[in-house]
Amino acid sequence: MEAQSKQALAGHGVQGPQNPSADGTREILSAAAALRAPFAVKGVGLAHKSEHSAVRLGIMPSQLAEVAADIGTNEILIEEMITDAVAELLVGVIRDPAHGFVLTLGAGGVLTEMLRDTVSLLLPVQAVDIETSLNSLNCAPLLAGYRGKPAANMTAIVDAVLAVQAYVLANAETLSEVEINPLLCTPDRAVAVDALIRKA
Repeated sequence: MEAQSKQALAGHGVQGPQNPSADGTREILSAAAALRAPFAVKGVGLAHKSEHSAVRLGIMPSQLAEVAADIGTNEILIEEMITDAVAELLVGVIRDPAHGFVLTLGAGGVLTEMLRDTVSLLLPVQAVDIETSLNSLNCAPLLAGYRGKPAANMTAIVDAVLAVQAYVLANAETLSEVEINPLLCTPDRAVAVDALIRKA
């Protein structure tokens, strides 16, 4: 489950957006009252939310009840939207029977499969390995500040990847896969907007 995955990763230092989950109109409105609009609203319990039209962005408080009903899952997740991202990254770790844990870094978001802009490393890694790998990606110019846009905070990105590694190493015996997609990279921080953990 997404909320539990984010919580588990947060325990090791991965930043996520504020994201209460809610069930029923009253709970939805009270959860939203503590956040700053606009919101991202997501259905809970679906693996590929975008394929089910279960992710809605830019939602204002007055639209919440209608959007939640339209998504149709019993429970929904309401998140503060990150509006100043300069890049979206994929951070994935998978258990490989022959090599141990393999870290994949790459262009993230809905175009991940199409862009195929990734690099893989064996865990454990150091900060310098992560930075070198990120700089080798085709999307690296976005991180550096493309066409006058601000640069992403590389330290925050590296820290997020190291935090994922810390989680993986702490749970190595029971873990099959971890994926953050996307990790939204802003000039100040790196925020895990969607996360999935699979146990072995």
